[in-house]
Amino acid sequence: NLSNHIVNSSIDIFNQIIIDLLPTPSKSHYTYNLRDLSKIFQGVLMIDSKTTTTTIDLTRVWVHECLRVFSDRLTNNSDKSYLNKLLKDKVENVFNLDWYTVIGLVNPFDKNQPEMKVDDQEDNHDQLHLLYGDFMVKGAENRVYNEIKDTALLKSIVEEYLNDYNLESKQPLTLVLFQDALEHICRLCRILRQPQGNALLLGVGGSGRQSLTKLSSYISEYQVSNVEIVKGYNMNDWREDIKKILMKAGIKDKPLTFLFSDGQIINERMVEDINNILNAGDVPNLYLPEDLEAIATACRIECQRRKLPATKLNIYSQYLIRVRRNIHLVICMSPIGEIFRNRLRNFPSL
Repeated sequence: NLSNHIVNSSIDIFNQIIIDLLPTPSKSHYTYNLRDLSKIFQGVLMIDSKTTTTTIDLTRVWVHECLRVFSDRLTNNSDKSYLNKLLKDKVENVFNLDWYTVIGLVNPFDKNQPEMKVDDQEDNHDQLHLLYGDFMVKGAENRVYNEIKDTALLKSIVEEYLNDYNLESKQPLTLVLFQDALEHICRLCRILRQPQGNALLLGVGGSGRQSLTKLSSYISEYQVSNVEIVKGYNMNDWREDIKKILMKAGIKDKPLTFLFSDGQIINERMVEDINNILNAGDVPNLYLPEDLEAIATACRIECQRRKLPATKLNIYSQYLIRVRRNIHLVICMSPIGEIFRNRLRNFPSL
């Protein structure tokens, strides 16, 4: 019955959150849809059955995926504690398991355990530090998505990736890999390994959003593409740049990270184009006849594999499937001010 428990509990938590955690002017990104619900199941299915063998292991994966989908969007401890209580209720009353055993923490109410300070209890039980990733074995041919239990080992491996990146890059990164940075890297790598995995990173400038994205993309073996805003840059240059990025994902069929920040926005139509890419993988009236010919040449074989007639519409549909599968948008924005809220309201795919 474990699969039924996971499905029904996920739906119940989703329905409860959309009622109780509504968007407000200070929390305008508290919007959820069925795509978020599907991401929980997508995350659980990333796990390898050979390494996840017990009921507790699979339940812990489910808790982790709920935290990634819902908790990462929450901005204060009271909202996160509310979600933790929902998860705790499901684990204990539906899965019939001990909550503290599942999350791997000490039960503060167990008299047989050593007493903890109040600060330690708040830190341990309001903020759940479950970490999963597929990058702990460097150079592995088949990456296995699994729990990361040793944070010291995680730090040393990420530092190795960082040193390798700095040796290869013309713009080396100077990063201090403290606990929150390591957790953000695990979150980003999880998003990048999922088809149609995109991220909205909120924070002020200089908080490491772009640096961690570049490192996470390197760990995931993805190329980072972005646009360079120079003097005289206009909308024609923008459309040419995003066309190159989309065609790289669709024609060459290689995964890439499209890194974009709100500091690069010179016209709100740029945000509209980003919204269209997130929603459909396409921007209207972007391609010239010679571009469509290159797309047809590259994607005709996809129609043959699926035994579809090689019509223009089918070929272009296969191209869009490739684009959406391979391109991962990581958008860095500042949550301060009215501009961010207005963009979320005007462009709901963000």
